[in-house]
Parts: sequence; C-alpha cells; structure tokens
Amino acid sequence: MSCRTRPLLAVVFLLFCLLISATAFAHPHVWVELRVRPLLNEQGQLTGLQQAWRFDPFYSLILIEELQRGGPSSELEKRYDELASEVVANLQRFDFFSRLHSEGRRLPVGQVQHYNLMRIGQRVEFSFVLPLQHPVSLNEARVSYQVYDPSYFIEILHIPEQGVDTQSLDAACRVRLEAPNPSSEQIEKAMALDVDDISDDPQLGQYFAERVVLDCRP
Repeated sequence: MSCRTRPLLAVVFLLFCLLISATAFAHPHVWVELRVRPLLNEQGQLTGLQQAWRFDPFYSLILIEELQRGGPSSELEKRYDELASEVVANLQRFDFFSRLHSEGRRLPVGQVQHYNLMRIGQRVEFSFVLPLQHPVSLNEARVSYQVYDPSYFIEILHIPEQGVDTQSLDAACRVRLEAPNPSSEQIEKAMALDVDDISDDPQLGQYFAERVVLDCRP
C-alpha cells in the first residue's frame, strides 16, 4: 500500500502515513466530533460560525505522540501552534469543509484569523472562527450549513444534544438538525474504498453529512 496523499487528505493529515495499516479499508478513516456556535452581531445578523473539531482517540494519540517527539518539551506549545497554522493554511482553500446556504444561494466565507489546536485529556481539538464575507439577517432569511469532507476520508458529525450551541440565538429561533440518509449504493461505495482510493464521486461525503437549518424569521 503506497503512502500517496491527495489535496483533501493533505489538509488535516500532515502525518497521514502513520494512519495506514495493511488491513485498513473503507471510508471513513478518521472521525470528528463537531460543536458549532452561530455568531451574531448587534443587529442580529449571522456573522460566522465558531467551530470545534475534536478528533477521535486513535488519531489524537498519533498527533499527541508525534508532537511530543518533535522536540524539547519546552517547545511543545509552539509545535501545536505551528501545526494549527499549517492546518488553517490548507483548510482555507476548501472553506474549512463548511458549506453555508441561504435561500438557495451559497454564502461565501472569509479568512479565518482566530484558531487554536490543543490537547484536551487524551483528545486533540482544533477550534476556529469561520466568518462570513457578508453578514446575513436571520430575521429575513433562513440559513443552513453542512460541515463535511467531500472525499469522506473524515467523518464529521455534531456531538449529540450538544453539537449546536444556540445561546446566541433569539429564543424564537428554530434550529433543526437533519440526519444524513445515504442510499445503500452510497454506503457500499464508501465501504469499498481502500485508504488510498479516490471515489469517482467528488461529493461522496455530502451524502453522509448532517445539515443544520437556522430559521429566525417571524
């Protein structure tokens, strides 16, 4: 099995080769627990999404061990910061795997400036603020978002019951999380992919992605 990376894998998996084993098969290979908090300005407009990605224990362990072995312990925090900067530089090209829509149109996102990579217990968490290029009034338009890796190498799902933080939203807002509903054919296609394979469907991950709808219209 070769250690051949492709652009989407290089985004997060700077240590990709360490994940490969002779018996690894089927997508996904890495799992992320997602928390999202919609950010609003004083006018009640949505300005962005604050996201936290907590990686699964196995991948977290690999990251933790490699960062610890990367140099003196006094510089460990610096290595976390350097890795976070590389992740941001790569993910920016893919809009941080985030797709936001309002009334049928894609909402463009801006440059991420606030981000952090840290160890929490035995897990690694990457957090950041993804701003919208133009704020959207939630009182006038419904907004939906999905966070997913198109290749489905990474599975990204909200933490049950805690995945969407609604504290900043008006009490009248309605928040709906729609579970993915892939077909049997799509599931079989994902299960058939080896760790090194590229699906012939460039949006395979979309079928396994949750969708959150924010509706604050009167």
